[in-house]
Amino acid sequence: MTPKAKSILLDILCELGGCMLIAFATYNVAAPAAFAISGFSGIALILYRLFGVSMGLTYFVLNIPFALICWKLIGFRFLAKSIRCIVIQSLLMDFVAPLLPVLSLDRMISALIVGVFYGVAFAIIYMRGSSTGGIDFIIMLVKHYRPYVKTGVISFLTELVTLAAAGIIFKDIEAVVYGVLIIFLSTTTIDRIILGMNSGAVAWIVTEKGNGPNIAKQIDTLTSRGATILPGAGSYHNDEKDIVLVTGTYKEIYAIRRHLKTAEPKAFTIILDSKEVQGEGFEIRKVAGETE
Repeated sequence: MTPKAKSILLDILCELGGCMLIAFATYNVAAPAAFAISGFSGIALILYRLFGVSMGLTYFVLNIPFALICWKLIGFRFLAKSIRCIVIQSLLMDFVAPLLPVLSLDRMISALIVGVFYGVAFAIIYMRGSSTGGIDFIIMLVKHYRPYVKTGVISFLTELVTLAAAGIIFKDIEAVVYGVLIIFLSTTTIDRIILGMNSGAVAWIVTEKGNGPNIAKQIDTLTSRGATILPGAGSYHNDEKDIVLVTGTYKEIYAIRRHLKTAEPKAFTIILDSKEVQGEGFEIRKVAGETE
């Protein structure tokens, strides 16, 4: 099998797996729990609950016009992958999900399942360069004609519309709250999978010239983390400074901050999130506190 054929096969397998998770979470978990969910899946769920309309067919009908409108913006290859994914999800939702058991669980447990399943599914699909359409297409269209509008704002407003519509139609505010929880869980899961499990924080510590090695030694004693010392200068007096850069887990950076607050009160500390850290000492097992 050629590398290209292997890549296509892997694409299809990932799309099947991801779409199956979405179909199951929507039809077998979200629908029985009467959740308000966002996007075209949310609209399909509303119509299903009101009129018994096929969710897969509704999802397909809503997506295809937007896909065709967006094809010049996204290119033929991405369009083809997205349409394939939309077709797979529609078929699985209508013909496979109904064959699986319906989970009538506590609403909180159902929301956790739906949020995590959505997150894992979307991450798998996104990492193969595909999309399930829906809000993704709307964002592309709005950005094309209104490029100054932030992506987060577009996503938030479109999600808010479907959630609010479900809440108003069914007079169920609790369902909307669970819908927000599902969005939070899914986006968090996507970030963890795509950006890696080795997330943490970065501390930049600005101190007097010559004091950098002393702070680095304290950090090593406290957390067994190495540090990088960079030269710097204050803009007001133009006096030389040492800048200590250290990366670690949130727990380690918190311990460093707490220690320096009393041990080095004159040091200026900046703490930033780090989406992913790669390199020696930052394997998942190491970050989790395990030894090699």
